[in-house]
Amino acid sequence: MVVIIGASTSGLFAAYLLAQEKVPVSVFEQHQQLASPRTLIVTSGIKEVLDFVPHEAILNSVKRIQLLSRTSTATVELKRPDLILERGRFIELLAEKARRAGAQIELGHRFLGFRQGEDGLLIRLEDREGGFAEVKADILIGADGAFSAVARAAGMDGRPGKRDVVALLQAQVALPLSDDFETTKVWFDRRRTGFFYWLIPESEGRGVVGLIARDMEKARKSLDEFLAWQELRPLSFQAGEAPLYHPALRASQSYPQGRVYLVGDAAGQVKASTVGGVVTGLRGARALVRAIVRGTEYERELRELRKELRVHLYLRRLLDRFTDSDYDELLRLLNEGVRETLQTYTRDEASDFLPKLLLAQPRLLPFAGRLVLSSAIHSGIQTFFSLL
Repeated sequence: MVVIIGASTSGLFAAYLLAQEKVPVSVFEQHQQLASPRTLIVTSGIKEVLDFVPHEAILNSVKRIQLLSRTSTATVELKRPDLILERGRFIELLAEKARRAGAQIELGHRFLGFRQGEDGLLIRLEDREGGFAEVKADILIGADGAFSAVARAAGMDGRPGKRDVVALLQAQVALPLSDDFETTKVWFDRRRTGFFYWLIPESEGRGVVGLIARDMEKARKSLDEFLAWQELRPLSFQAGEAPLYHPALRASQSYPQGRVYLVGDAAGQVKASTVGGVVTGLRGARALVRAIVRGTEYERELRELRKELRVHLYLRRLLDRFTDSDYDELLRLLNEGVRETLQTYTRDEASDFLPKLLLAQPRLLPFAGRLVLSSAIHSGIQTFFSLL
């Protein structure tokens, strides 16, 4: 028996795959509805991971990305368009597929903890009426988000200092009809966010504008400033939090009577460069189900995904050193060879396309090296004076 805590995209996809393999599986979600609405942008890689196209959840597809810095602009045409999904519909779709395959999904059940029983793990739950129950399972999966209660209960929450959680905030806005609803826009503005702003077109005349920040208060202040600058009025807000990947985060824990696994945001399976976690979380779910069904080690099945996430982590560490002038220069370095590479590969294939980018534009290597060296010198000076 497998118990999954959290009806997230990764949790429901794992339940669907396990049920297809005739593994008894139950999903417990503390909220009394599956998901609140939120607009997501994902790469076309989601179709390969799912093995089906989530038509019911697709709002739009975009054929190009426009990158804007303080003084430079670059546009990348996508050979495989990105998909704009409505998260609530996508989760409902995954839940329906999981149920049809044989998984049980229970809403309004809060995870309280677990203990070892004589022949399995005993998972303690509280229902919506305040009643308590214990469910026995051989395997417990935490798919319960950035602040995973399962991770805390198993001592896998990455403390101290390993779980780096950021805030995501976006506003649904009405767009001028003249705007291109097949283009996503990304602005780099180091004064207001260390990450970036985005405009994702949901349809002709409507989209979401958002950003990533270190906390929700900073996110709201920066988003209000950006909306005023763009002369856009928010119709509604959508918020969330995501943990950036860190290689020290553990995804599995063995006990004499069972195993505990983490998947998706609970495992930090989120690209640190863009803070995208849908496709990577689904890949994590596939790896976990392979490990359970085949009896292999989860960490071994995660090898390729971890390689990809490490590349994005290194990219984030490099991007954290950027100034506005560095973004201006970077966009000017996007020659035809670089654009061709970015057109061909998705953001979920960074480990494949980064070497090709360096071949297409050799000036990128000294550019990145200069930033790394400058940061190393700065850190060395700080360390020296701290020792005085």
